[in-house]
Amino acid sequence: METQAMTDVLTSLKERFPDAVEPSEYAGVVVAPARLLEVATFLRDELGYRHLSLVSGVDYPQPTARFPARFEVVYHLFRESGGPLTLHVHADRDDPVVPSVVSVWPAANVHERETWDLMGIRFAGHPNLRRILLWEGFEGHPLRKDWHEVYYE
Repeated sequence: METQAMTDVLTSLKERFPDAVEPSEYAGVVVAPARLLEVATFLRDELGYRHLSLVSGVDYPQPTARFPARFEVVYHLFRESGGPLTLHVHADRDDPVVPSVVSVWPAANVHERETWDLMGIRFAGHPNLRRILLWEGFEGHPLRKDWHEVYYE
């Protein structure tokens, strides 16, 4: 159930970024990758979302009307009052790249590295995008749904 606070957040985002955000089918907001840094900065500075708790990647290997992009990056944000917010950013099927939000939320540093390491989604502008869980030279990204087929068959 959507709270009044969430309705107010969505209204503020649509007013400020009408061409860059839309409500997600699940929860939160879908953000256009090209506008992610602007939206993130607005959320932090104007709406009080100062805490990024998680960045994760999702792999949708078969395109559908709901998920035309293969990859999605999901950001979980919190503020002092008013409830959490989830951002969804779709990444290109063949070259999954989204802007890094480390400059907005420094905690994204480790989360983006982990998402790169395990899913292969690159974060443009990340200050040190390299493997964090697997060793340098490891081939592939093991949380991709096709990883086993690509590297072991």
